[in-house]
Amino acid sequence: MQPSNNSSMTKFAVFFWIFNGMLLVIVFFGVVPFLGFPFLRDAIAGQVPLNFVVTFFGLVSVPTTCSILGIKIKRWQEITPFQFFYGVEAPLLIVCIVRFFWLRQLTPPNSLLLLTMVFGTITTAHWLLSRRDNPMQVNLWHLAGQTLVLAIALYLTVLTGFYGPPLLAGTMMFSPVIFVVYAIVLLPLTVFIAGLVTLPLGMVAMYMVFWRETLKQLGTRYGESRVEAFTIFVFAGWLLTFLLLQQQPQVEAFRLLSHPPQTDAQRQELLQKSKTIRRGLLNAYLSPYRYPLLENTTIRDIYQYTLHFPQTTAQIVQDWFNFLTAPFTYQGTAADADKAAQLYAQFFDAPILRQEHAAIQKALQSTFDRSRAKAGLDDINQKRVWLEQQNITVTPHGDWADVEISEVYQNKTDLPEEILYYFSLPESAAITGVWLSDDANVPKKYPFAISPRGAAQQVYTNQVVRINPTDPALLEQVGPQQYRLRAFPVPPMGQTVLANGMPTNQPAKMYLWLRYKVLKQEAGWRSPELREQRNIFWTKATKRLINGKTVSASKEWLPATIPADRTAPTTHQMTLPWGAHVLATPFAKNDYQLPQGKRFAVILDSSFSMKAHRKEVADTFRWLKDNIVKQNTADLYLTKAEANPQRLDIGSFDPQKVVFYGMVQPKDMLAQFQQLRGNKNYDAIVVITDPGSYELNSDRNLAGAMPAPVWFVHLGGLAFGYDDATLKAIQDSDGGVATEVQTVMQRIGTQPSHGIGTSFLNLVDGYAWYLTKDALYDAPANEGFGALAARQWATHLSRYLQPDKMNELDAIHATAKRYGIVTPYSSMIVLVNDQQRYELRRAEQQRDRFNREVEDQQLPQPNIPDITGVPEPAEWLLLIFGAVALWGVYRYQQELRILN
Repeated sequence: MQPSNNSSMTKFAVFFWIFNGMLLVIVFFGVVPFLGFPFLRDAIAGQVPLNFVVTFFGLVSVPTTCSILGIKIKRWQEITPFQFFYGVEAPLLIVCIVRFFWLRQLTPPNSLLLLTMVFGTITTAHWLLSRRDNPMQVNLWHLAGQTLVLAIALYLTVLTGFYGPPLLAGTMMFSPVIFVVYAIVLLPLTVFIAGLVTLPLGMVAMYMVFWRETLKQLGTRYGESRVEAFTIFVFAGWLLTFLLLQQQPQVEAFRLLSHPPQTDAQRQELLQKSKTIRRGLLNAYLSPYRYPLLENTTIRDIYQYTLHFPQTTAQIVQDWFNFLTAPFTYQGTAADADKAAQLYAQFFDAPILRQEHAAIQKALQSTFDRSRAKAGLDDINQKRVWLEQQNITVTPHGDWADVEISEVYQNKTDLPEEILYYFSLPESAAITGVWLSDDANVPKKYPFAISPRGAAQQVYTNQVVRINPTDPALLEQVGPQQYRLRAFPVPPMGQTVLANGMPTNQPAKMYLWLRYKVLKQEAGWRSPELREQRNIFWTKATKRLINGKTVSASKEWLPATIPADRTAPTTHQMTLPWGAHVLATPFAKNDYQLPQGKRFAVILDSSFSMKAHRKEVADTFRWLKDNIVKQNTADLYLTKAEANPQRLDIGSFDPQKVVFYGMVQPKDMLAQFQQLRGNKNYDAIVVITDPGSYELNSDRNLAGAMPAPVWFVHLGGLAFGYDDATLKAIQDSDGGVATEVQTVMQRIGTQPSHGIGTSFLNLVDGYAWYLTKDALYDAPANEGFGALAARQWATHLSRYLQPDKMNELDAIHATAKRYGIVTPYSSMIVLVNDQQRYELRRAEQQRDRFNREVEDQQLPQPNIPDITGVPEPAEWLLLIFGAVALWGVYRYQQELRILN
């Protein structure tokens, strides 16, 4: 109850100043220096949500402002410290503490509770200031605010009441004498903790007085029945709104996706609800960030093990607690996050981490713990290793060139990090080297080795998972034009270079070199085209050089092309070990032809992600109808997610009517085609798809060989890569990849010949490749060109031999090893010590040395700890208090033992 005499007022004034004094000490000597400065830096950088910034300033300003006003309150006879503390300061403190330290990303119910508390506190403060000067200023807004704050205070009091019996039981475990002694010795801390615990109860007592007084004043003016009806209306309306906001969207999303649709009408109905499904799946995936409570059994455990309640009774108490804490509790299980990610991929045909990057980043930023926020943002944005310097050196040899890219990396984290690049090169290019070094004075310190792809992957993966890894690098071909480069570990920040066994002031760095050979194109020398990078990032401060000359900063990893002179393309040849020759001759654009009299199977990917390429799909089929279908025969195969595929007449097909739904991976498209084609034979199989999501591929093998060359047309850009089964289907069938169907049809329709005694190998990047029996004496046999020719020969071997036989895989690998190139079956791995070389030799003897596992099935997951590793400020107080109490018990027992 409110104090009524001077003695009580004086006692409460002492409490007021002790409490606020302790709070100011904690805020200015704990929160501000340890949390505030990092928080403000991130806020200035735009990495903190606005409501968090406002809450932080409230946490600092509320006790400061209230303490300053407390001095003036002594001269305000009409406002007592008790009224000011529990009427204004207490609710604002609860809002700031709960928002800053307990809630992360706000949900609608939580937002309504906090905003209601703020609204009620403001109206109450206005009521306190205006009720004495002019009672007629008291209005219905004051009553509405006090009604709602009183209701919330009662709610909070009931919640804290669940902890009352266990806390009382825990207190009784101590000797009363010890408890009283230490409570007196630590009086400021005792007052502060008691004040925090009783904040809701004090608010109930104070706001009950306020509410009755306001109710009486307005009842006299408007009539008691009207005012009571208004009070009921306000509370009922707010409660109804609060209950409606507690409907969590994942429940509806899971229900909608519980039964796969069987018809296009059902799919269209789900697509119309895609916003509801997206919102629900995202809520389930981010549940650890949005809901403080998940599968909570804390109360049951406390009552069962502290108060020795029977399990059924303790569960009843827990059920009531869960009912009351529903606004803060996720309505589901911890497994829902993984379930949501899986359903999201199946419905939207994309990993949730990639597609919902902005929403996930916002959730990660919603925490007072900036170190944890930065760790989570590093997982999503992957800005961990800075590209300090990049140097590109081009060495031309007429119409082809050696290109070497060297890079210097600095780790910006405290842990060893891996860098990863997905990139593409022209199909005719050949990668001829990758090197590492940890010493700027010893370039290319660690050379590469050519190894079977499965063995190289195994050795590299084993190094990455070790506690003390040593620098390996792995360069693999994961598509006809796609590659993956990984290097690990980039030394952590703070590690320095050793000189003669002694540390120096120079930070440890990683140095990497990549070399490839490339044929000249019209635009110049083609650079690797980045498809995706992990962990690595660059800034304006990154130093970039091309042929020793500094160039301006760029947002791109590399320039698309490097200028070349006007050297005309020429004929080249390479002699194979047994005397045959690989011949490369320039091929003019005007000599390309379109196919005539062929039979085509056109497979259309109907995944959800293709919806974004509907116009390109329409343009592609329009071109096919105008230029291919009239001179050839074509069947259309429409693949479908979770449904039977269809074979349609391509002439009457309307792309605008396709329902793009769900996820169909490349292997599934080919499998559905095999299932539906029956005995039909084709000259080529053309798959119309988009870049897709390599992370969602699986290790599943295809059943049977493809009956014709398989060509993938990726609208919107090449895929990052393919799993080995899909890559094998492309290569074994003499197929390929492109981003336009015109390119595919030109390569299929153009089959040049170089006369008797030659066989056609490939037509790519402006050159026709042949296998000839006799050498051309007018064609130079440049040994450096051998890697480019060997690249085509290895591709030819993989098409016409039987790669499932180990000796023939070894033959392809021997060609790669002889000429030092990367192929789909041979990878480059950099080894730095004898142990790694021993492990590689062992792996190369295994039967599965060419079997490569699909890695990177998921993007890096942000760290979502269930329990904070570092206690929060309120937890620190309780830990200190508990530690002091335990130390007191220990000392008391020691003294008793001495006396005895």
